[in-house]
Amino acid sequence: MNNNEITIPVQTTSEMLKNTIFNLVEGITGIATSEKNELILSAGHLVQRLRSTSLLNALREEWNLFRERGKIADDYQYTEQHINCLQETLEFLDKDIPDEIRFSMLKKLLLVAAQEILTDRNSHLPIQMIKMCKTMSSGESLVLLTTYSIAKSGGLNNERFGAIKWLEYVADHSGLVFPELVETYEQELVKKHLLTDRVHPDNSGVNLGENFRLTGFGHMLCSYIEKYDEENKQFGSIS
Repeated sequence: MNNNEITIPVQTTSEMLKNTIFNLVEGITGIATSEKNELILSAGHLVQRLRSTSLLNALREEWNLFRERGKIADDYQYTEQHINCLQETLEFLDKDIPDEIRFSMLKKLLLVAAQEILTDRNSHLPIQMIKMCKTMSSGESLVLLTTYSIAKSGGLNNERFGAIKWLEYVADHSGLVFPELVETYEQELVKKHLLTDRVHPDNSGVNLGENFRLTGFGHMLCSYIEKYDEENKQFGSIS
């Protein structure tokens, strides 16, 4: 047996997602039939389950569609890489309050890894990217993806940018409006080594580099997500 494959489970990925969705719906039904006091306490849990069910349905539909198109090898779903990535994604829905921005990133990373386009099943990078995305807030995700979009547009590397101008530029292009809001997320992305740190003793400067402050890992993570969008355009939108 290949070292990157594990013992084949009884369920396929599609079946596993289907059963997880069924269990979520069962939980929703149980909450709906609870006593009034229990229902009040379960309101937040109900919303979480409803959102998780919707997001998992979308993931299962896309997984099945990619398999039907022949984009995912038959044996990939039994690899250690895929099962680890799938487990991390399901744990995100189970332990965190799900939001569409972050789950969309996890879903795209999972599906691009499954196609073995940018990396193969032997790579440790897909699971590391998924783990990183799980630590990010939706605001951090938005700033990161906006930075990548600006970097891709090009033409800015020769312009003079200080920290304030960089914050204003990202705020304007992300829709976050307020530079001070972008600054909150910028600092967290620097700590995660997805953006380069500021320069000068007073932290007033930035080094744009080749990718508008994205580190190598930050750029790779975003390029993975972009690859999903490129593949999607070839067959029409399914997200």
